[in-house]
Amino acid sequence: MHSIARLIEEVRGIKVPLEAVGLTIHFRDRDREIERFFTDVIKYRGVSLIFGPRGAGKSTLAKVLEEGVRKIEDFNDLVFVRYTFEEETIRETQVRVPGLGLDVIRELEDIASVNVGMDPITLGIKLIRPVTVLARALRNHGLRGKRVIVVYDDIDRFLRRYGGYEMLEAVANKIPDVIREHDVWVKALFTVSDQAAINVVRKLGSKGGMRVYLLWNLPKQAFVEVVNEVAELTGAGDVDVELLWNLLGGNMREFETLVGYGWDYRRWVERQAIMRVIDTFRTYQEEQGLGSINDVLVRLIEKGKAAASSYGLGEFTGQPDAVEGFFNLLRENIMIYLGLPGLEALSEMPSEPWVGRDFAYQIPAYYWVIKAMVKLGRINITPEEVLDMINHVRE
Repeated sequence: MHSIARLIEEVRGIKVPLEAVGLTIHFRDRDREIERFFTDVIKYRGVSLIFGPRGAGKSTLAKVLEEGVRKIEDFNDLVFVRYTFEEETIRETQVRVPGLGLDVIRELEDIASVNVGMDPITLGIKLIRPVTVLARALRNHGLRGKRVIVVYDDIDRFLRRYGGYEMLEAVANKIPDVIREHDVWVKALFTVSDQAAINVVRKLGSKGGMRVYLLWNLPKQAFVEVVNEVAELTGAGDVDVELLWNLLGGNMREFETLVGYGWDYRRWVERQAIMRVIDTFRTYQEEQGLGSINDVLVRLIEKGKAAASSYGLGEFTGQPDAVEGFFNLLRENIMIYLGLPGLEALSEMPSEPWVGRDFAYQIPAYYWVIKAMVKLGRINITPEEVLDMINHVRE
């Protein structure tokens, strides 16, 4: 535990980039997540999965842990190998394994030449190869005392374009066999945001020690500190941090986007929240053959009222547990499912109206958009009407 405390102190001094706006800021408040990571997530070898909203900070956490453990002697037995996935290829490979020869490192880096043009069998073999190469190297180089964590970072973004979620199931299914065959300590860790990926991986159950963990957006106080730091760096004045919390809920990716809009809340609400929900409803309308997009809202209100009454939630206002991710809201990552069997929370969940028991909105702006649509009885709403919903609650 003492070593974990030192690591937490170390990562607090790390600066992380806000790439969309060209700034670097201090890494903040993931103490609970880091402690749980070392006492639970990597307690055993095998396969685990960290799940959470897009932009919650899964990739950032992996990066700072990799950097932090290299600076503390007590973690000399722990090595991170991280693969970062873009839409069409693995962009980069971080390989730092003391004791391995250049031939092994070059082989690991060569594995990164993955693209969507590969057939499923070749792609699956490529994704399993890092664990195979590392397990063999640990055994052959007398490094059984090392613990290696292979991070497949945001792999679902790659597979979503490829359409190969079943490939993820096959890869996660095979990796435990490779680890047992070589009898070394390797942990394959998948970070994902896409609900479709979760639906596939959860079929694996406990095979190979597969466990699923939830990492949420930044807690409120840490988010407020980030907002204030970025406001000072950008010279922004009169920043309404309470409003930003009610729009973003601590989601750093969307915060970067909003800052990139010149802190224009209304423009961000229109383009990133209202349009995203409307596009999701329009896709549902087309798939269901409905006459108009407003027919989707009618269905949502009918379904929501019945569910809210059944679950004792009172008047239906778009509560996540009454909406339940229907109308493509779950599929398009507007909402997220929290009721997965065996799901363990790395983060402390906020007590807010956009977070329910079994479902939540990935960012609160989606909740306020749907609430405005439900209250006003129409799809075509304005940013001002969404902000009025928030202000009415705050007053």
